[in-house]
Amino acid sequence: MTANTATSEENLLGNGGHAQEPSTPTSDTEMGGATPPELSEIFFVDNSRRKHSIKIQVKLCPEGVYLRRETDADDQINEQLIRIDDIIGSRYGPRLKKRARGGLNSCRNPNVPGQEAEPEPDSDNSAYLYIYAYLKKEKPLRRVQTLRILRFRSSNNYDVNLQTAQLWHHTIRKHKRENGSSSPADSGKQLLILLNPKSGSGKGRELFQKQVAPLLTEAEAQYDLQITTHPQYAKEFVRTRKDLLERYSGIVVASGDGLFYEVLNGLMERMDWRKACRMLPLGIIPCGSGNGLAKSVAHHCNEPYEPKPILHATLTCIAGKSTPMDVVRVELAPRDKHFVMYSFLSVGWGLIADIDIESERLRSIGAQRFTLVSYLLAKNKKDEEPPVEAAKEARESPEKEKRPAAIRSSLPLNAGEFRDLPEEDEDELDSEQFADAISLDRSVYRQNADSWHSAMSRRTAYYSLGGPSLRSNRSRLSVSQRIEAANAEFAEKVPTGTIPGLQVPLQETDGWVCEDGDFVMVHAAYTTHLSSDVFFAPESRLDDGLIYLVIIRSGVSRHQLLNFMLSLNTGTHLPIGEDPFIKVVACRAFRIEPNSSDGILVVDGERVEYGPIQAEVMPGLVNVMTTSGQ
Repeated sequence: MTANTATSEENLLGNGGHAQEPSTPTSDTEMGGATPPELSEIFFVDNSRRKHSIKIQVKLCPEGVYLRRETDADDQINEQLIRIDDIIGSRYGPRLKKRARGGLNSCRNPNVPGQEAEPEPDSDNSAYLYIYAYLKKEKPLRRVQTLRILRFRSSNNYDVNLQTAQLWHHTIRKHKRENGSSSPADSGKQLLILLNPKSGSGKGRELFQKQVAPLLTEAEAQYDLQITTHPQYAKEFVRTRKDLLERYSGIVVASGDGLFYEVLNGLMERMDWRKACRMLPLGIIPCGSGNGLAKSVAHHCNEPYEPKPILHATLTCIAGKSTPMDVVRVELAPRDKHFVMYSFLSVGWGLIADIDIESERLRSIGAQRFTLVSYLLAKNKKDEEPPVEAAKEARESPEKEKRPAAIRSSLPLNAGEFRDLPEEDEDELDSEQFADAISLDRSVYRQNADSWHSAMSRRTAYYSLGGPSLRSNRSRLSVSQRIEAANAEFAEKVPTGTIPGLQVPLQETDGWVCEDGDFVMVHAAYTTHLSSDVFFAPESRLDDGLIYLVIIRSGVSRHQLLNFMLSLNTGTHLPIGEDPFIKVVACRAFRIEPNSSDGILVVDGERVEYGPIQAEVMPGLVNVMTTSGQ
């Protein structure tokens, strides 16, 4: 490992002082306990402009590393604090071959008579501690790379000096643990890093080696790098890896949002999905072209993103903290098929979905492709949009003509209100009820086999029945008790929804609000950013349990539509008050039923089969790596 050249805005300069005895190292056994010790040493920095060295007192405490010097001229005291959260790691041992600025020498003051500098011996007995930090600065928000090198040479015995450096190293790690950071070096497990070499502009591998790997080394993070070779590689790797939880401490995606989507859905298809989502925090390093999640995480943590998004995101992934994040369960039913997938970013129909797909051919130019294509599409958008109509009534009556489409958004739902069986007379269920349920059309069964609540009513619970006949008298359990037991077992294995299936009409009495009319765009988002330069839902939070549904009605002027698109990067695109054409709905579930058979529908920026779609939020289902832990 080689040291990086230090860059710091703080230059420690001053007059020399008198020598002081070094502090006595504390043994590891004395370090044990709830509170790590406070360590202090006197160091000296060579000053080429003056004839004497500068005396620096360095103190390591739970808040971080204090560096303090006094100026003899005016008795001013200059201090610098390197916060413990800003320190990503440290390394101790012999001197590295590449010398970096920021070195401090301990215990010998060449300015004091009798302590003249001696020539370096052939074998250096000094031990070195390299402290790697990235200081957070405001106005402008940025991270400043800082390296502090402490040279311990109070003894002529290298092992004694090494023991002192080791004590400082382990104390830094203890302070970070007590501050809520779980260092990758402390877990004894590896980080799983999935890298798409063709992501973004096709420089994924090069970006990783130059910008990500050095930081992982500084943080002492052991990692397993997996290079994706084909589509769905990451999904299958995460879904089928048997030792995933035992071997890895977290999963980091070095790519765009598409690879993160694969990882999320791979986790949700595991039989131990609950445990995996709880134990494996997910991280994102933006090597792709959209990078909406990486920008949303940076926004949530108040961390810088530009001009070095890969560096800043890597610092977030090795900070050792995580925050719950909502996941949205999406159901599609195109052409009598049925799919369930899990989304973390957005679901879109209309203008923005068109932009996302149409700009794929311009992937090589990076995030600018979204701005360019949005301008062209908004400029050339026809007045006549494919009509998308929302029903006023939740249930469609047979007397009326079939409605071409519907968009429905729900008010906050309480999952506890949905039960598999009626509350009353559960023990009096007769066999005819189950006979009717089991004899339902098998196509409906296939479409809803993953959910207890998504067949013809919210109370059906017949899908997991198996084994002996329901009329068996040998069982001591009643029919309802067996159903409940099977339901509980099935729910542990398969994530279930709480809203009616796509084939079931929605009831306004259940809290559904319906919108009528033709629409230019319907886009649902649950993170602040759809890409690095699209600030789509400013009010969104990672774990607020809400979906922000933005609806643009047909009839909006080209001028207003163009202003909407060009204001997306600042988050000022949404109207402040009531607007007849642009509306924002905060909901927990929604449904879109397009009237046409051909169009573009996207989930997390990836095109899916066109047809009816609905989604509901699953609050705080996964954990994402952050710097705040909140």
